[in-house]
Formats: sequence, C-alpha cells, structure tokens
Amino acid sequence: MAYMACQLQGLDLSWQTMAIMFFVTYSVYNIDRKADEDEDSINHSQRYSFTKKYEKFLFLSSILAYIFAFLLAYPYGLKALLVTAIPLVSGLLYSFAWLPSGFRYRRLKEIPSVKNLVIATAWASTPAFLPSLVYGQAMGDLVLVTFIYFFSLVFVNTVIFDIRDIEGDSISGVDTIPVLLGAEKTRILLICLTLLAGYFMINTGIQQLGIASLLVLAAGVIYALCYVIFFGRIAGNNSLCDLMADGQFIILGGLLIVATGMGLAA
Repeated sequence: MAYMACQLQGLDLSWQTMAIMFFVTYSVYNIDRKADEDEDSINHSQRYSFTKKYEKFLFLSSILAYIFAFLLAYPYGLKALLVTAIPLVSGLLYSFAWLPSGFRYRRLKEIPSVKNLVIATAWASTPAFLPSLVYGQAMGDLVLVTFIYFFSLVFVNTVIFDIRDIEGDSISGVDTIPVLLGAEKTRILLICLTLLAGYFMINTGIQQLGIASLLVLAAGVIYALCYVIFFGRIAGNNSLCDLMADGQFIILGGLLIVATGMGLAA
C-alpha cells in the first residue's frame, strides 16, 4: 500500500512511510482479532484457536508496534501523528462497546454500513495522506485519487467478508449489509460502487498519471469486480478468501513494479 500510494502521487517510496504502514497494519489487525473473538469462534475456529493461544504475545507486540509507528511519524509533525493514529482510533471505536447502553447498538461494527465506512476510511487515510506529509508537499487531486482507490478496495473487502460471515453475524446479532439486503443485492451494490469509483479515479487522474499508474487503477477495479462476481465459487474456502482479499495489494503492487520495470511511466 505504501509503495502504490507513493507511486500514484509521483513520490519516491520512503522507508518511513513503509515502516509506519507495516507497524500500523500489524497492530490494528491483531487488536481487531481480539475484539472479534465471539464471531471468530463461530466463523473461523482455526484462526480463533491460534490467536487465543498466543494472545499475550500478540497483544504486547501490537502495542509496541504502534509505539514504533508514532515514533517514526513524530518528526513530521502533528498532522502525521494524527494520520498515523486514524486506524488505531477507528479500530477501537469500531470494535469495543462504548455507545450508550440505551442505544440499540453498542459498537460501531454493529451499525449496518457504518462499520464498513469506518474501516475503509481508516485504512485509506494513512497510505493516502502520509506520503505527502513525510515529503512536506501540498495535497492535490492525486491524494484524493489514492484515497478513493484504497477506500473502494477495502470497502469491497469488508462487505465481501460480511457475506462470507453472514451466519456468525446473524447469530451474534450483528446487522451487516448482507444480513439486511441479502447476498445478491449486496453484490450488485458493490459492482455499482466499484464502477463509479473506477470512473472517478481514471477520469481525475488521466491527465496527471503515467501509463503504469493508470494500469494499476484499472487493474484494481477489475480485480474488485472479479472478486465480487466470482466470490460464490471460493466462499467455502476461508484461506483462499483471505488470500484474495488480504493479498490484493501485494498483487496490484507487484503489477505496478512490473509495469514500471518495463519502462512504462508511473
């Protein structure tokens, strides 16, 4: 994500941006796994067994990881610290019960669509905004294109996972988009949103981006569409679902490396 974000904004990849993203991703992912133990015990028993067995190590290492992320962001000012903190704050508000007891929902993750928007915003904000802050550059249209790119891909991922986890969410009382709309209508919604995001990104960036960056934008849209359309064929294989979703940025980043290596302008 850090590499693609820098390339999409015409910036060199900085090790600080890459390290911050690594520590943030590791920390928030493990915190989220801890908060989702009830659902994971139903939907992902093997993953639940692993995280439960090593929960002390995962918890302590997650705290240390975010401390390192803040230390790396500190030299670049308050804005960089705030951007680095977005996934952590969002993750805590998303996962833990803090809303009033009289309210229908206690956690943001229980509110239909809100949880998906929170997750997508959190994961898109840091890679989109951090590179410009590290290099001290003004944020322009390409920052918005980068944000929409990551937001749309992560949003699709979260909703697809909700389709896969519809049984556990129903039992736990979590009203996700698929629980309310049904799987088929949810897939149609994702296809429409992906096409809309793709049109906006390419239309906005076509005058400023090179062939390689436009290629990876288009590839991201196609990847998301294929993931949504053919999800039913891989839904029964949790490992493959995780690989397709969590590994998408490795695949797309690899495509960008190959494209630039072939001499295509980024």
